Amino acid sequence: MSHNIRSLLTMNRPCSCGKRHPVSLRALMMESGALSKLPETVSALGEYKHLVMISDDNTYAAAGKCAEAFLREEWLCDGRSLQSISLSTPEGGLHATEVTVGEVMEEMGDCDLLVAVGAGTVHDITRYVATQMGVDFISVPTAASVDGFLSSIAAMTWHGVKRSFPAKPPIALIADIDVLAAAPYALTASGVGDLLGKYTALFDWRVSHIVTGEYVCETVISLEEDALAALLACKDAVASKDPAAVETVMYGLLLSGLAMQMVGNSRPASGSEHHVSHLIEMDVITEDNPALHGEKVGVAAALVADRYHKLLALPAQTLHSRSYEGLPIDRIQTVFASRADEVLTAENTPDPLEGLTAEALLSHWEELRALAKRTLPTGQEIIAMLSDMGAKSTLTDIDLSEDLWDTLWEMSPFVRRRLTLMRLSKLVGE
Repeated sequence: MSHNIRSLLTMNRPCSCGKRHPVSLRALMMESGALSKLPETVSALGEYKHLVMISDDNTYAAAGKCAEAFLREEWLCDGRSLQSISLSTPEGGLHATEVTVGEVMEEMGDCDLLVAVGAGTVHDITRYVATQMGVDFISVPTAASVDGFLSSIAAMTWHGVKRSFPAKPPIALIADIDVLAAAPYALTASGVGDLLGKYTALFDWRVSHIVTGEYVCETVISLEEDALAALLACKDAVASKDPAAVETVMYGLLLSGLAMQMVGNSRPASGSEHHVSHLIEMDVITEDNPALHGEKVGVAAALVADRYHKLLALPAQTLHSRSYEGLPIDRIQTVFASRADEVLTAENTPDPLEGLTAEALLSHWEELRALAKRTLPTGQEIIAMLSDMGAKSTLTDIDLSEDLWDTLWEMSPFVRRRLTLMRLSKLVGE
């Protein structure tokens, strides 16, 4: 699997989209026992002297302790230093916030290279700190749970608002299949949900391209589609927790991360389904939801796909232009409460619908309908995919009421300044 990824690591040639897609990753290893190769990988990457490893309680036990032992035995010499920071995991789970970033920065000593040992949260914290400090970092995933390992985006909850910050991608990734296969299956199932969310994310990207001319790269999209095809080709093995299938899930997640890195933002991997997940994670319409990120994304993808197909099934002539009067500021202030001002300024200024009309959307209606028929599974089909691989597939599965969906559909577009069909639908009505 990793051979196909390695062929992308030097992809700095002009693409058919007219842009270059430089990739910062200089080393990649995904195999059984890969953790033992960490010391030689660090040495081969440059003259680093002061390494700081970041993990949490769980990921330190899963891989951090072993990685630390290998580094102390084989790398720690000639004036080199090694510091291990293991973040405490509170009852509600560890979150990537300004508080956890502050804890890391306060505890950290000399550092010229960071190593993230963990899943999505540890990586977001590490990449944010690496960016602030101007140092490189290495990724050591402990579960095939999210697609952010190779991303150049740090997904943070900053002062209570879910934000995406441009950040450093890793210069190397060491994925030990033994570690990934030993992770609780719920984490792998979360990775499945995150991957299946690409169906709606890619659809939203193409919709915006059709309606507004937003830049799109079909070469990058093909990476995501390859990841989905590889996943579905081994769905039975994924459900049986076969280590080779876990590797396939990880392969897809890494391709998705590379897609984001190649474009320079999360557009290839994050659309309306992620906006729903982010709104849940902000705890403004729900509180302390225990679901994993990928679980929320998978459930949201099924719901969004179902609503998209129902919307596009309506003939354009039966829809009418809504009198768009700008952002529903009163409603945003009511729902987001103390976080409303930041939501309005950071993610809704300028309003993504500014200058767009229902006529512009409806003039492409047949093209959008054809696109959905060609590329977007139905909600029931996504539910079946999730269920077949042992992943959560409904709001009830993630401890939320089905009655919450209308509010999620209404308010989710406002958590990101990104055009999706969910947001564009505010221009039209039946």
